[in-house]
Amino acid sequence: MLINPRTKHLLAVTLFAGATGFLAAQGPPAGPPAGPGRAGRGGGGGLTRGPDDQPQVDPAIANRGRSVYVAECVNCHGPKARGGDKGADLVRSQVMLHDRYGSQLGPFLQKGHTLQSGKPVTSVTAAQTTELAHFLRQRLLDTFNRGAGNSGNPAPNVLTGDAKAGETFFNGAGKCNTCHKPDGDLKGIGAKFEPADLQQRFLFPGGGGGRGRGPVVSTARARVTITVTPPNGPAVTGVPDRIDDFNVTLRDSDGVFHSFTRTPAMKLEKHDPLAAHVALLPVYTDKNMHDIVAYLDSLK
Repeated sequence: MLINPRTKHLLAVTLFAGATGFLAAQGPPAGPPAGPGRAGRGGGGGLTRGPDDQPQVDPAIANRGRSVYVAECVNCHGPKARGGDKGADLVRSQVMLHDRYGSQLGPFLQKGHTLQSGKPVTSVTAAQTTELAHFLRQRLLDTFNRGAGNSGNPAPNVLTGDAKAGETFFNGAGKCNTCHKPDGDLKGIGAKFEPADLQQRFLFPGGGGGRGRGPVVSTARARVTITVTPPNGPAVTGVPDRIDDFNVTLRDSDGVFHSFTRTPAMKLEKHDPLAAHVALLPVYTDKNMHDIVAYLDSLK
């Protein structure tokens, strides 16, 4: 049966209006009880963004989810949940984009997702799944609102640690003083950043720190470089342009472009100035994190 364009248009409008009315009658999906800071950025039901149309982040729960992420996810999905060599970008994941407080994340994990600790996935409790969902949603909101300061999720008070204990970790087990100096690159850092920013920057450096004011470590110092040593020829070091199973390309310090065909005889080395930060993520305890924040905040 043929339908002329005008009839097709009227039919589409009628169906759309009916769907809108049905959704308005149904109301938004249920979520956790409303609380402070849970006001939405849209009104009413239907196809608008009502108060509960999008999951809201509880900063305290997200902070607990950070610990779950560090213990079980960071090695594959990266320090900012933006993916890596072993895992997908969770910020852009369809699972997380449609998740509501673990509704999608929980079933996905229980299908047998591998944990970095080697524990069975069944060891992740429902509470931990919810905490992890809040943390990942917070990463998503930070991406949308970077620099705007309008996420609607105020940072929790993280200045609760012991500055002296933080200094001990900085100079001892953490070996932070190997690269950073209180009277050098960190001089006056406590006066430049809020405690929540300090925590974000030392945990996940090099990527904007979560509120758009730039990393603690400068971009130049934090830049990853590679060194390629071909079977016949000198080694070349530069910023990687592309690395895949067949080719490696880079630009050296003079801006000259170099391309290499990968062979078993070619040697490839990666130099990441922030590798020590990533290596510490599974090591930190919650107390270590808060103690370090207190110490950095004391460096006025």
